[in-house]
Amino acid sequence: MKFKAFTTVSMLMAMVLVAGMLAGCGTTPAPTTAPAPTTAPAPTTAPAPTTAPVATTAPAPTTAPEPTTPPAAEKPVIVMALDSDLDNLEPTFFKTDSAYYLVSNVYQSLLHEVYEPDADGLVLMGTNTFAPDGAESYTWSADGECATFKIRQGMKFSNGKDVTAKSFKYGMDRALLGPGYLASLMALGGVTDANQITVKDDYTLEVCAPNKTPMFEPVFAFNVIPAMDEETSKEHATAEDAWGTEWYKTNVVGSGPYILQEWKPGEQYVVEPNLSFWRGADFFQNSKLIVKLIPNPQDRELLLKSGGIDLTIGIPFKDVDDLKKDPNVKIIEIPYSRVRYLGMNNKIAPFDNVKVRQAVMYAIPYDTILQKAVYGHGRPAKSIIPSDFETSDQTYWPYNTDAAKAKALLQEAGVNGADVELAVRLSIPEDVEAATWIQSALSEVGINVTVNKMADAQYFDKLNKHELAFFIHDWYSWLHDPFYQFNWMARCTFATNYVDYCDPEFDKLFDQGLYEQDKDKRAAISVQMQHMWLDAAPWVPLYHPNWIIGTGPKFKGFAVDFGLMLQYAHMTKTP
Repeated sequence: MKFKAFTTVSMLMAMVLVAGMLAGCGTTPAPTTAPAPTTAPAPTTAPAPTTAPVATTAPAPTTAPEPTTPPAAEKPVIVMALDSDLDNLEPTFFKTDSAYYLVSNVYQSLLHEVYEPDADGLVLMGTNTFAPDGAESYTWSADGECATFKIRQGMKFSNGKDVTAKSFKYGMDRALLGPGYLASLMALGGVTDANQITVKDDYTLEVCAPNKTPMFEPVFAFNVIPAMDEETSKEHATAEDAWGTEWYKTNVVGSGPYILQEWKPGEQYVVEPNLSFWRGADFFQNSKLIVKLIPNPQDRELLLKSGGIDLTIGIPFKDVDDLKKDPNVKIIEIPYSRVRYLGMNNKIAPFDNVKVRQAVMYAIPYDTILQKAVYGHGRPAKSIIPSDFETSDQTYWPYNTDAAKAKALLQEAGVNGADVELAVRLSIPEDVEAATWIQSALSEVGINVTVNKMADAQYFDKLNKHELAFFIHDWYSWLHDPFYQFNWMARCTFATNYVDYCDPEFDKLFDQGLYEQDKDKRAAISVQMQHMWLDAAPWVPLYHPNWIIGTGPKFKGFAVDFGLMLQYAHMTKTP
């Protein structure tokens, strides 16, 4: 899956972007009380890697791709501005983007993704290949069903306790047995039972997956399935909360590359390198990150232009072209697979009629919305599976804008002059803009639309209860696998299938394709499912927006993994 990043200075080379947040996830509740700062443990030296005596050896860990490392005293402080605060730090729960970024840097998984830098070192993107991280090596049994991970010795949690195989086993047990969504995530890799995970000794962990899928390795590179300290959890557990999740919402005990030093809710948080991290001091290209909460995009842009911040995410599309002309700003523009879509609840009239849904699909002015809502900073979406996923079929799309065909389908459905309410978030200007064009287009074919501009809290309350009949929302799949996208967006009764699309035959094909080991057969099943989905027209794919990042002129090292989680250690500034 290739992506391009553009700046006012130069056009960056195409790069691979792999998925990764729910994001594909919605906005979550307001922030809770800040935790007390933690103290980094004393540095330790990791021993030389050893290899487990099994069949196939995984690739050796890669070093940081920066060509040179600034001396420790000269490493810069990076200031980043985001539009969302930390809402909770519990790995197993959905959270804001800001919280996901932090969790990805303070916790540690068994594997990590390998990054590929562009020619200037401005952007590093994931390559969809994986190397050992908390594990120093991993090998497969002869039958390919069990992976043996040799855990890196000498690693410490931020409370000074040792990280062992039991720590990773406990983290996986929390994912499988505790609250939250991670059991569904692990199942996509073929792990559904805690008994599949066995501690062989203090530094050897075995994970068996007879029904292993192509998503096995990426699942164990997620920092939301990290090493966890069981003793800490027990100290803060209650009768109602056996896993200590309430405590972890505002506290971190991790073994990742950074340590949370300060958190002032509504203002900022500060992280510093964990100098006992196994990659050593030279891995870190900065001495500290200060992440400021600045909800107003104009305020973030002013700070970026003046040099008050080094990096920001969430620049309005209408401002991108002007900012590209500013010599004090670099704009990174990354085409990616997030989809903005028009949801139609398949259980609520008139959208319980497939012909009505198909009529809406034909009526939408796709090209106009792409130009007016995101100012051309995106690309068309013509399948439930984005074009940069393997097996995506963009050729079956029948719904080019055709008002006459839309009217004919509504007549066949016996619908004339229907009144519907379209829900959008007031905080998302591109959705508000798209809604006006949708309203106009549907009025021409006989559907009267009232646009309801809602506050985020009200919108998500109704969305999560599946009470919205007609709405604009978005989705991003952490993993660029078609069955990951099918899983969250189209399976019966799935919580994130907000349109309540349900076809038992579709689900049956999903079960076949998820575990199919033959690539050609798996691809054929994926294509068949895409065609079924388009025929049913459960929701309207409007467009794929580009990801817009603004940086100062001296910034480099914007590193992001398959889940769009920022990797802080690579961020730096040139003198």
